[in-house]
Amino acid sequence: MARGNRLVRVLAVVSALAVAACGGASSSPGTAKFTLKVGMVLPFTGDLATYGPSLDKSARMAVTMVNDALKKDGIDVTAQVVGSEDDQTTPAAGVEAATKVVKTEGAQVVVGSMSSGVTLAIAQSVAIPNNVLLVTPTSSDPALTTLKGKNQLVWRIYPSDLLQGAALAQAMGDTFGKNATINVGARNDAFGTALAQEFERAWRAGGGKIGQEVIYNTNQASFDADALKLASGNPTAWVIADFPPTFAKMGPALVRTGQWAPAKTLMTEAMDNNDALNQIGAPATDGLRGTAGSAPAGASADAFEAAFKAANPGAKFTSFEGTSFDAVVLASLAAVKAGSADPSKIKLQMRAVSGPSGDKFGWQQLPDAFKAAQQGKSINYQGAWGQMAFDKNGDPTAATYVLWQHQAGQTTNLKTFPFGRPR
Repeated sequence: MARGNRLVRVLAVVSALAVAACGGASSSPGTAKFTLKVGMVLPFTGDLATYGPSLDKSARMAVTMVNDALKKDGIDVTAQVVGSEDDQTTPAAGVEAATKVVKTEGAQVVVGSMSSGVTLAIAQSVAIPNNVLLVTPTSSDPALTTLKGKNQLVWRIYPSDLLQGAALAQAMGDTFGKNATINVGARNDAFGTALAQEFERAWRAGGGKIGQEVIYNTNQASFDADALKLASGNPTAWVIADFPPTFAKMGPALVRTGQWAPAKTLMTEAMDNNDALNQIGAPATDGLRGTAGSAPAGASADAFEAAFKAANPGAKFTSFEGTSFDAVVLASLAAVKAGSADPSKIKLQMRAVSGPSGDKFGWQQLPDAFKAAQQGKSINYQGAWGQMAFDKNGDPTAATYVLWQHQAGQTTNLKTFPFGRPR
């Protein structure tokens, strides 16, 4: 009898160990049942209000498509939008908005924000302390890469300014010569100062020279003094890192100096908005060029734009919608692969669903992708924004850039070029 009891106990222990090795019934991808709560924190007002509403719509479109795919697969998991909050393109409002979606609405995944300064504040004050997964669609400050204590909780879809600075330097060299003297202007926030620093580093490394550097506050009463300094010194060209509402004041101030030309100026993705440039006016924008991260051109990009417009009649398509869409899809794929809505488990699967290893699945093949994730397989997700192939810091390891130009009231892409770095 004693020997039999020992055998029963041994078998029980072996059985328990086997269950534990598989992650337990509650975390087994094949049997998991849970709701993934997603909250959006985006700029519905403020300097990036042109983009926030459409990125919210594309994130919600992703939730709908994720749920349709899960239902088709018979996977007992649901993605739920618990709220969309306005960060006003300011850190304080962003923290308040993120606190609401996390503390009140119970979000386990936060998609936000667009501005680097806002995202950094949310990460430090809300996401990391509350163990919430934060996926930013467009924040590009390199500080997000090495953010202290983030512990794989912070990920981004848009590439770091480490790549953007190099892309700007390449475009500048191709246009004005690699040894040219460039004046640099930037808004005084995380986006502007980081981009200025990375461009200057890349430009000097290639043999170029930096003339004037002007970092200006966005809420100052007059921009004339800063514009005069930025225009001075007879440089070959200019790089300016700004958002439309502030450049609507800095641009005309530069025009008034009589020493600056938009056709000799490169800017970035934040200014790649035809309506905003036309509102600023031709004297400050005609001939303006810039680099911008982009989804790879082709059938997938065209189909995504068509799908967005069909799902959101009358909504403006800004070209950045794929970033928030992919943020939702990647977090959902990682959750299904983890078999849990626990951010501590989701974060461990984000790289495994982003490629480059695993079978390829496009954003139009979500049922197949989720079935593979449920089976615990690695996934090479080909998103609406392209392939991420996240590195260990949560950064995409490759990107596609366009060189755009605004002329005669129209913004067009002059060329497309890839940038990447080792995974």
